[in-house]
Amino acid sequence: MEYGVIKRRYESYFSRKPGFLFDTPGYREVFDRDRFLAVWKFLHIVDETSDNTDKTDKLYKVRPLLDHLQQKFQENYKPVQNLSLDEGMIPTKNRLAIKQYLPKKPVKWGIKTFMLCESETGYICNFEVYTGKSTGLFIPELGATGSVVARLTTNVQNQNYKVYTDRFYTSPSLSRYLLQKGIHSCGTVLVNRKGFPKNLIRRKKDMKRGDCDFRCSDDLSAVVWCDRSPLYFLSTFDEPQQMTTVKRKNKDGTVVQVQCPLVVANYTKYMGGCDLNDQLTKLYKSRRHYRWPRRLIMKCIVWTCYNAYVIQDHFKQHAQAGRRLFTFGDFMDSLVLTLIGNYRSPASVRRRSVTSQSQDRLQNVGIHVPERPAEATGNHRCVVCREKRKRYAKAHPEVANKDITQKDCKTVFRCTACREYLCIREGATCWTDYHGKVEFWR
Repeated sequence: MEYGVIKRRYESYFSRKPGFLFDTPGYREVFDRDRFLAVWKFLHIVDETSDNTDKTDKLYKVRPLLDHLQQKFQENYKPVQNLSLDEGMIPTKNRLAIKQYLPKKPVKWGIKTFMLCESETGYICNFEVYTGKSTGLFIPELGATGSVVARLTTNVQNQNYKVYTDRFYTSPSLSRYLLQKGIHSCGTVLVNRKGFPKNLIRRKKDMKRGDCDFRCSDDLSAVVWCDRSPLYFLSTFDEPQQMTTVKRKNKDGTVVQVQCPLVVANYTKYMGGCDLNDQLTKLYKSRRHYRWPRRLIMKCIVWTCYNAYVIQDHFKQHAQAGRRLFTFGDFMDSLVLTLIGNYRSPASVRRRSVTSQSQDRLQNVGIHVPERPAEATGNHRCVVCREKRKRYAKAHPEVANKDITQKDCKTVFRCTACREYLCIREGATCWTDYHGKVEFWR
């Protein structure tokens, strides 16, 4: 995961570079570096060679995972009444057909996702990755953006939910459609939407802060309220004449109470669920070796962890009196440690030092026989050549690696007793040096 210490490359997490700021021994004690990189390289969700794989789907590489998570998010948690619907961004700058540029967002480049979240906690109830023209439910009178809302709210119909949307989605036709499906809605709206009452449109100079007006049609109300400029809202459940107050700061720095409709206060309170989720589940800046399917997979894993964090709060309160708040970062740390448990990688056990091996390799000479094991791959380095090069580099730090004359040779032969790989070739003395000298690197 991308929490905790952030390094430039994955190899750095397993490095033995001296210095307490650079050494992270916990990673290599659990996972071997080469093993991790191999798993990461070949991580796939689908079999791309299968004839059953639909490659016309732009998300076919991760489609099974997305479908599975959508189902589980809805099965394992019942959200409270207030929901918010907005878009989020998965940062990436890969050459990708579905990549989007949103200049007004904190993350401007990436994969856009539409999310339906619980307003108070940010729990993801449903989501959809934007890929262009959708093949799912499309309602002509709602258009492309309204159809996104219709698709994401399918699982909460006729359950008296309240969905908050911003002006990118809100329209009179969408509000009426959701009301027919048993869903209340509230949101800011553009005045050029079809069906919006034109006699409610106000000029900024004609209103002062705190002024408001409204129009009603059946169960749908349109409200205008002036803050710094006129703001317009649509709602199917708030009474437009109900008023409350909000705090606003004047130019001289004084704070005053300003009258505003209740629909404005509710929208401000319950619209931030998706933003909350996006902030807490963000991925760090994309690395060049991040392919977009893996980046989407990582985002899905973090989404899953965050939803589990929200569910845990119902069994064990995260905010307890007299104790520090149990944050999502604390939950991630606890989750990782629980999954690892007492497991330690066998490859993490360091070899004995050359000094401790001296007595074994210099005695019982008759049992030291060269062999070529079946698992030898040609990537094994001679222990003598490696030690000579290492000690030369340490004694001559001014010499660049490429200028070191001592080669780090590879071999497929090893000693049956010592289990160390050694050079056995014409002109090489590694075998005799290793078994005949205490300081074999000299």
